[in-house]
Amino acid sequence: MAHYFRIVLFVLAFLANGVYPLQLFLTNNGPAVRGSKITFTATVPDFTDENIKFVFTDNAQPQHIKTFENSTDKINWTVEYPRSLYEAGEYTATVELMRSYFGFWIRDNVASSTFKLTDALNGNLILNQNNSTLQSHFVSVNQTVTHYVVLPDNELEFLKENASRVVTYWFKDCMYVDQTTDFKLNLTYNDAMSDHYIEALVVADNEPLPPITTTTTTTTTTTTTTTTTTTTTTTTTPKPPKSTEAPKISTSTIQLPTSTEKQILNDTLAVQRSKRSVSNHTAKQKSAPLDFICYNTSFVPISEKNVYGHYQETLSVRAPVSTINITGLNWLQRGELLHLQIKYTGSPPFDYCVQYKQGQYNITGNETCTAKARTIANNFSIIHYFSGSDQHTVVVIIENEVTKAVQRATINIYKAKVHAQLSVIVVPVVFCLLAVILVVFGMAYYQHRSRYTIEVADFDFGQAHLDYKTFSERLRDSFRNALNFRQDDTDPIVTNTRYDSMT
Repeated sequence: MAHYFRIVLFVLAFLANGVYPLQLFLTNNGPAVRGSKITFTATVPDFTDENIKFVFTDNAQPQHIKTFENSTDKINWTVEYPRSLYEAGEYTATVELMRSYFGFWIRDNVASSTFKLTDALNGNLILNQNNSTLQSHFVSVNQTVTHYVVLPDNELEFLKENASRVVTYWFKDCMYVDQTTDFKLNLTYNDAMSDHYIEALVVADNEPLPPITTTTTTTTTTTTTTTTTTTTTTTTTPKPPKSTEAPKISTSTIQLPTSTEKQILNDTLAVQRSKRSVSNHTAKQKSAPLDFICYNTSFVPISEKNVYGHYQETLSVRAPVSTINITGLNWLQRGELLHLQIKYTGSPPFDYCVQYKQGQYNITGNETCTAKARTIANNFSIIHYFSGSDQHTVVVIIENEVTKAVQRATINIYKAKVHAQLSVIVVPVVFCLLAVILVVFGMAYYQHRSRYTIEVADFDFGQAHLDYKTFSERLRDSFRNALNFRQDDTDPIVTNTRYDSMT
């Protein structure tokens, strides 16, 4: 009965586990050059103090397998891939998460992660200027640019343990510049609005240093063990024995070339570039470092003696924004428009914006534009209206590909008292007085004439001739007089009237 009971519990635990599995993630720090180490990290985010087990495997040949049984939510597994055993290519690592139920281990979840082994060193070519890492390929003119190669930590550790010396050859526009031992080169570009092609060829010599003689001493140490939530284990493939002391990267044996040697090297590059243009197949069979530069990334030199790393970057030289001049009136009467002219120097195109602050404002240099306008000119105008009578600050932000500049101007708005001009008062008063004088003199003159005017009446009725006319005759004469018709020179008294002339 006990046996059947355990089987039932196992089945129930398996079913419950299938419904609610723990989350499992697997990551790695690849890609990595052959011979270096890769670290795989398994993480269980919702871990709850359970007894779990991690089983790591990869599909490389020979295969690596490692099991971790503990109660932590994160496990690191580090594996070394010697150059003599593994080829370059893409591989897959897998981790199985096991959970214990009543003494039985049941697979809860599975995660996998792909990684690459490469023949060449990995990393990036970084540009630094003004103590700041550039996020783009634009650099400022007449300012020192630090070029440096950044290698992954695992590959840098691999070089420290295996390489006797590491040299970085630097080229600009396919011309040899210099060689360094610290992965860095400082250059200054004086030609604005130009582009340059920069290459760095890292060559690591795999020949080990001579054994270092050491004196062995016996010491007694006490070890204190502490518990952490992260476990790191390194799985190493057996390799031929070598010196117990890890060789260090030596720089004392590197001789810097003279100017004559630089010219010979550049001439050799020119010859090899012409050969590559004729036959690329022949160039692929060469392992000389010079075949690996000048836009040629079609092959990687493979050598058990040396490890190479090729890095390239095309950068553009630009003049930074500088000398911002703001001209215009900064004292304005209320109601007047602000009119400022902004002039500056630098390489176009330019992105700019204007911000208006109330009162006095001190710029910090961290101001940014929410809405930008773009121009290729080295000047623009500002026209703005301030509604209140107060102090304002105009902040101008101008930037191009390499830098940003911020400048300000303080604007004072004042309200002036309006005084009426003399002509506005004098002219209306004068004309009003003249009008009054004319009216008064007119009335006096009219009264004076009406007082001394004599009317004369003519009472000579004897000379009047009264003609009797009928209504029709009077109506006819009225029409004639109205129409200015000329009448006949006849005697107004005609013969058909009732009165006869006196004899």
